[in-house]
Order: sequence, then C-alpha cells, then structure tokens
Amino acid sequence: MISQRSIGIRTFALCWQVVIVSLSFWIWLYIWQSTLFQIPESLKRYLLYNEFLVVGILFGSGGKREGAGQRHDWVAANRHSFRQLLLGLFCVFLVVFALQDTDVSRSFFFSYVAWLYLTLLFCNYFLLRTLARWAFSGDREERVALVGKVEQGIRLQPWLERKSLLGLRAVGIICPAPVAQETSPFPILGVMDDISEILRKHSITQLIVLDLALGSDWLHRATPICEAAAVRLQVLNNLDDYFNHTTTTFEDDGIRFISLREEPLESPLNRFLKRFLDLVAALPVVILILPLATVLVWILQRAQSPGPIFYAQVRTGMMGKPFTIYKYRTMHVNQNEAKQAAIDDPRVFPAGRWLRKLSIDELPQFINVLKGDMSVVGPRPHLPKHEEIFVQVMRKYLIRKLIRPGITGWAQVNGFRGEIRKESDVQQRVEADIHYLENWAFSLDCLIILKTVKHCLFPPRTAY
Repeated sequence: MISQRSIGIRTFALCWQVVIVSLSFWIWLYIWQSTLFQIPESLKRYLLYNEFLVVGILFGSGGKREGAGQRHDWVAANRHSFRQLLLGLFCVFLVVFALQDTDVSRSFFFSYVAWLYLTLLFCNYFLLRTLARWAFSGDREERVALVGKVEQGIRLQPWLERKSLLGLRAVGIICPAPVAQETSPFPILGVMDDISEILRKHSITQLIVLDLALGSDWLHRATPICEAAAVRLQVLNNLDDYFNHTTTTFEDDGIRFISLREEPLESPLNRFLKRFLDLVAALPVVILILPLATVLVWILQRAQSPGPIFYAQVRTGMMGKPFTIYKYRTMHVNQNEAKQAAIDDPRVFPAGRWLRKLSIDELPQFINVLKGDMSVVGPRPHLPKHEEIFVQVMRKYLIRKLIRPGITGWAQVNGFRGEIRKESDVQQRVEADIHYLENWAFSLDCLIILKTVKHCLFPPRTAY
C-alpha cells in the first residue's frame, strides 16, 4: 500500500534524525566546551538534556506534512524543523528549571540553537529525500497505470508528482474508450478491454482505478487479471462525488459503512469528558462570579433602565428540543428582543451596550450549562422563528442540532458573531459549527474557551 511506503519512510527518517541530532548535540558540546568531558557528573546532566531534547523533537514530528512541489516541500520542512526546535528546547529548559541547574552552560545552548535548526532542516528535507531515493529505486520503483477518464487523471496528477518521491512513476492512462493523445498529459496506453495485454506490454506493477463508476463487472474481471500478473490494484475512493459531500468510512462488527461525517461526541467517553469540562467551568462561575455580576447589573439597570434583572427566552436545543435560555437584560423593558441587535440599537440602554460588548450578559447561561440544556462550547442556540429562516438559506443548518448548543463556539472565536446581515453570515457560522461537530476534541474545547476569554477582554468589532 502507498500509505505504508509513506509512513515507513518517514519513520525510518525519524529514527536517523534522532541519531544525527544526538551526534550533533555531543559534537557541538565538545567544540564549545570540551572541558566538560573531564567531569563525569556534568556529562550525566547533559546526557539527560540530550534525552529530553530528543523527546521534544519526537513530539514535534507529529502533524500532517504533505508537499505540493519542491518549493512547498522546502517551506514545509522549514516549518516542521522550527516546530521541532521549539518543542525540543522547551523540554530541555523544563528539565533545567526542574533541576534548578545553575551550572548549565547557557552560552552552549544559545549557540546550539542555530546548529540544531540546520541539523533538523537537513534531516527533514535532504535526508528524507536521500533515504527515499535509496529505498524506492530499482526493483522497488512502481510503474503505475491509471484507469479512467483523462480529466480524472489530470486531477490526480499533482498527487502523483508528490508521490514520485516514494517511487511511483506514472507510465500512462488506460481509458474506457479510444482517446486522442493530444488531449492527455499522460501517454495513452489503450482501452480497458485490453487490460491484460497492456499490463504485460508496459510492465505495469500498480494499477490505480480513478472512478468506481467504471462498474463492478469490469472490476470483477480486472481483479483476477491483476492478481495473476502480480499487479497491485488500487481504487480511488471518489464517493464524495456521488454524495456531493465529504464522506468517511468505518467498520463495526465486521460490517463496513459509509457516512457523511465523523461525530466524536457519539462516544460516551467523549461526552463524559465534555460534560466534566462543562461542570468544571460552570460551577465556579455560578458560585463565585454570578452573584457579584448580578449585583453590578442590578445597580446599572436601576440607574438606566429599571425592570427585571434577567431576560428569559425560548431557544432551540439539542435535537430540536426547546429550552429557556437566561441572560441579563440589556434592553429597555417592553422591547422586541426577538429582533437581532444592531450597532447603536436604541433598544439597548447605555450600560447594556458594555454588558453585551464584554459578553457579561451571557453569564446566566452557565445556569443552563448546569441544567444540561447547554454546553460551554457548542453552536449558538437561536430562536425557532430564526431557524425557519436560516434553514432556507443553508440546508445543512439543522445538522447543528446533533450536539448541545453552547455559550461560545468555533464560529464565535473565528469572528462569526453579532448581527446576521446577509446569507454568507449564516453559511460561515454553519460551516464553522459543522467543523466543530466533526472535529471535536477535549483540547479543541479548551482552545475555544481560552480564545473566548481573550475576546471578552479584547472584544472584536462585531461585538455589540
């Protein structure tokens, strides 16, 4: 499998990177401070620093790294090296701080930074390519033939160029029907009916089928032909084209399924972690902050707009279930609060503008979190009458109801908050909410909470 080549060469290169970085560490230490090699106790400490440097570099080696041409590969290698450098030095300085090592050579570490960066860059760019050329040359090179329409092959061409590093060489394309060579950037090898002869004539070692629509009958016929000729058969998963939507595949109890999206919060463990975070965040707010905030809001309301402290409104919750949301009142009494607030809205009393801008009016919603109607992080709940309008703008809108609504969300921390003026405002928020649903992680919730705190302290222009 192609993925095995990709994972294998990167793991192999990473092993060599660990060795080279360790050698560079000791070589530079000897050049910079050779007298340390005469003190066994100092060497033991530096051995520990070397180990934690390697740990940080290994942590920094994660992440998606896909190239898109030589220039992009060079930029990606620099970015990857910089991330490894930061994490590696962070781990080292963490140990230095923990041991309170006052004798450590600061001049060595500061001078080592540039040397380490060059070492990492060499490993991430030049070493990886050198190892790949060695590992996938000769009889390990794959002669690849594509099967499908020329335009489908053109879409796959950038990927094939990137994977040439893994020894994949596109020999040509096999089309469903005769095609003129001038229309194709690939050599035309023939038509699908002549598959057996084409594989033999061009010494094909891997066949990539570009479209499932070529039919099960042809695939049933091609499979034994490939097996008999020792040709690897790969089929491009283009189910997204059939559904006009991104898809994901999974297996359960031996049965394979196709779904439109991943939903991490379908896991009871993930739901437990999210609820735990909700309680940890909501309890201190309700017990410590909400009473003081309520007194402050009451004083401001008495001075500028006497009336109820709280404002209650029915919103749509998880799976469309209605619930009552609580907020501090920021508008004058007997105003139409169902209409979204605009800039300099006359319905909002002066202090209410600041309560809204700093998001203080949202604090009572932590009571909704404790009740289980809401989560700290999730799609913002809307009025039922607004939802009827939004669903006409974007059909995917109701996907949001699959998870519990939140006080803040991925849409809000990315600038999609405030008054909805045009259709694109709805679409951007819905896309952000669906992205959150499909990519939920405990760390993502923590990140959103931190960004929300920042937005409360430094409100964006859309906060009013």
